[in-house]
Amino acid sequence: MRIEVEAGINGCVLITDSYESELKCLTQHSLAFLEQQTDRSMPRTLILSDSDAKDFYDICQDVNRAISDNLLQEVIFIGDKILAYKDILSFSSKEFYKNLDDFLLSDFFYRIENRAILVKISSKYNSSLLLNRLRLLVHDTVLEIDFNALHKNVTYFRLKLEADTKLMCMVKASAYGSGSVEVSRALQYWHCDYLAVAFVDEGVELRREGIKMPILVLDPSVDALERIVEYNLEPEIYSFRLLDSMLNLLRRLGKKDYPIHLKFDTGMHRAGFEENDIEDLASLLKNSSEVKVVSVYSHLVGSDDEVFDEFTEHQISYFDFCAEKIKMRLGYPLLKHILNSSGIERFSSFQFDMVRLGIGLWGISCLDGNLSNVCSLKTKISQIRKVKSGDTIGYSRKGVVTRDSKIALLPLGYADGIDRRLGNGNLSVWIKGTPYPTIGNICMDLMMVDLTDAPNIEEGEEVVVFGSKQSLSDIAEKLATIPYEVLTSISPRVRRVYFDE
Repeated sequence: MRIEVEAGINGCVLITDSYESELKCLTQHSLAFLEQQTDRSMPRTLILSDSDAKDFYDICQDVNRAISDNLLQEVIFIGDKILAYKDILSFSSKEFYKNLDDFLLSDFFYRIENRAILVKISSKYNSSLLLNRLRLLVHDTVLEIDFNALHKNVTYFRLKLEADTKLMCMVKASAYGSGSVEVSRALQYWHCDYLAVAFVDEGVELRREGIKMPILVLDPSVDALERIVEYNLEPEIYSFRLLDSMLNLLRRLGKKDYPIHLKFDTGMHRAGFEENDIEDLASLLKNSSEVKVVSVYSHLVGSDDEVFDEFTEHQISYFDFCAEKIKMRLGYPLLKHILNSSGIERFSSFQFDMVRLGIGLWGISCLDGNLSNVCSLKTKISQIRKVKSGDTIGYSRKGVVTRDSKIALLPLGYADGIDRRLGNGNLSVWIKGTPYPTIGNICMDLMMVDLTDAPNIEEGEEVVVFGSKQSLSDIAEKLATIPYEVLTSISPRVRRVYFDE
């Protein structure tokens, strides 16, 4: 029993409340979740059915209050029982339908756009008929993102920080494949201090979706600087060429004290200023009222591995020296930050003014920390077939059947992010708490699993590819890669569902 959010049709946000115990959960949980996941500027519609709950009079009063407090703008009521309460609903933006079938035939689905839709439907109705009409993607394969677990991980890292240390959260690459808008809304609701994206377009998307937090753009291009200013984003400045371009733009626009962040190279050798640049850099900045440095930062190379601890400590020391030097030359306070997720865990005494939390958000720890699994990739069995001994499964006849077998077909493949190397028994998926191996090559849209030894499994059964039983790290180890790659490889065509239990 939980509350879920996912992309809806016509630019809508779809929130589903499946709590059945008491209708008062509408105000205790659903409306709070609605506030977290939508901006007040987005109109909000509640679709509410009748139920067997005894507190239906109270919920009608709660709906009245939600309307008067501008938490909701419209309510759709479904069911005969609710008609008895029609007179106590004191607002005009309401519609009544005798049953779900009547509502499904209405013009509601053709006229709605760019609004939040909160659905609370009793289990006596076939709610899947309604939800499939409202979902942007209708697909048995889904990446589930657990906001409870995400919040626990944020708290785990916050407890390692001083009270005044700021927390920047990385939401680049669509929040590591999980969906940057929904994740950013949650992080904003939890009062994190900063967000960071890789490219300008990622920041623009967040601004257009109502994210108001400061957003650092890690890899700004010269051609995108104007858009950075247009959407009030804050660029990383890592070269004199980029700084000159930024200054020229700001002069043309008549801007003053625009926030920028200076990147120093302390050993990664990808991008950044060095110590011998400081004098020229400080001179240029002091004579340029168009910008103001918000922070100075750098990247650690190997903070997750004790083999590199000496080098990590050298990086931190060199960074501190450069940051203090530029700070002294500029003559005003600025933030310093160098710690990533593993750095927070292993080098928290060097947290400076801010830290950057990335893969740790998703439960990946370089220690045996108390982190929670956030993402689970799930699907359902499309078909179960019997195959005779001696036959083969899939392309190139790689899946050889050595006994009469039972094979399950799953609707996900390498176009969904399942690496082809995971076929032919190199991966097991979990069904009813038991692992079953792949058989044959992974196809573009499909994969096959050997269920020969599985009792009582039927078509439509849920299948877990990774989650609490088999983690992202487990999959990454099989592929000789890192969890980042596994998670960011999940295709956009896979439904993302965010939930709070």
